[in-house]
Amino acid sequence: MSKRVGKDSKLSAGAFHEHIGIPKSLDIVSPIVALLDLAWIAGLALVTGAVYDAQLVANIGEIKGALGSGCAVAIVYSALAHAMKLYRSPGLLQVRWQVGCSILTWSATFACLAGLVFLLKSGATFSRGWVVIYLTSGVVVTATMRVLVAAACVHVIRSRWLRPNRVVLVGLDDELLDNEALHQLDGSGHEVVAAMTLTVGADRLFDDVSLKESMRDLIRIVRQSDVEEVIIAMPWDLLEAVAQIEQELRVLPIPIRLVADSKFVRLIDSPVVEFGMAKAVQLQRAPLTKAQLILKQLMDQVLAAMALVVLFPVFVIVGIAIWWETPGEPLFLQKRMGFNGRPFSIYKFRTMRGSDDGPVVVQATKNDRRVTQIGALLRKLSIDEVPQLINVLRGEMSLVGPRPHALAHDSEYAKLISTYAMRHKIKPGITGWAQVNGFRGETPQIEMMQQRVESDLWYIESWSIWLDIRILALTVIRVLKTDNVY
Repeated sequence: MSKRVGKDSKLSAGAFHEHIGIPKSLDIVSPIVALLDLAWIAGLALVTGAVYDAQLVANIGEIKGALGSGCAVAIVYSALAHAMKLYRSPGLLQVRWQVGCSILTWSATFACLAGLVFLLKSGATFSRGWVVIYLTSGVVVTATMRVLVAAACVHVIRSRWLRPNRVVLVGLDDELLDNEALHQLDGSGHEVVAAMTLTVGADRLFDDVSLKESMRDLIRIVRQSDVEEVIIAMPWDLLEAVAQIEQELRVLPIPIRLVADSKFVRLIDSPVVEFGMAKAVQLQRAPLTKAQLILKQLMDQVLAAMALVVLFPVFVIVGIAIWWETPGEPLFLQKRMGFNGRPFSIYKFRTMRGSDDGPVVVQATKNDRRVTQIGALLRKLSIDEVPQLINVLRGEMSLVGPRPHALAHDSEYAKLISTYAMRHKIKPGITGWAQVNGFRGETPQIEMMQQRVESDLWYIESWSIWLDIRILALTVIRVLKTDNVY
């Protein structure tokens, strides 16, 4: 029914591989990092004060003032950092998360103190020049500290300065071999002392006599090897069998943990949220939080309004040029699919002699005879898209997002690409990540549209206000690059 695997054995070839992780003993590093933060924040206040005011050294009162301000910043920063779980050992090696979280904490600290100074009407006490120097230099220092802390933790782990957590594995053979979480234990701060493989009967339960014998062997290993934890790897549809193991191991004064099996691991990774009086597992989140939506829409509305005012003369000149070459309305409307699959009418400068907007819309191709001379120039410079600022102002589009396609193309590609409809999880944009990476214009091959969709989905998952600003800047730089635009 069972077999034991010695300390130097492996569950399977390559089952335990070298992986940098976090030993349980690394918890002692957390308070050290917190104390270092208090020290450098107070010290930085003195240094920046000295740089800003050359007379600081000669004025004891000014030194005390800078030190007092630094201590206040340090206390608020430490409180916010603990609230954001910045010092928890499981996150010490996550460099990108640590850097981003620490910069956010530093900024929030100054925002809180600025609000307090405003309420107390004591702004005249502080030099604005020094505050700016202190704030900007702190961003650099806190980010650097996170990188150094992560590097130090990696060194501690590799050198084995801290004793790893000794564990024993027990469970079904398939779970012990296939569970990805267990594959990383041996190199993630846990020393696997032994592994015991169990089998269940046809009734999906253990034989009581055999189980008791196996558990006695397991308990003996735990006591002789100073094991600190037992990890059970069983399918979660065998909870009665898990209860049998738990019952037998209750004599041990150590934690007994059940890892998620391959079917439930995705649920474990999902956050638990309150749903009325109950709790629910969030299988999918909205692409943007309410705060992010407000921030993105605010940037869209402000920039679109400013651009429309500045570009109004361009509208007039382009409109007259279009009407002069081919009499008719300078602008035309075409139905597009918007946020959450809702259709809307998109504004464009007319660049063709006809305006397709039906069940069949033919993409423009090279040397397309439908494109007018003025229209060709407008399309090459992407000026034909400028009227979509009106759609942004109306709330139907965003400055940055997946480019909207004609309804006919949406219907066609939704049948060919399974993830195509996911592009509509946010508002469509005048420009997007796909466009600045060269995935624009005609898509005669399905692979080309697939690449565009993958870029759009990456943007949705990776959204930030800084990414939008980056895309807008790249759009301005690359607008004159006319490859694949006809």
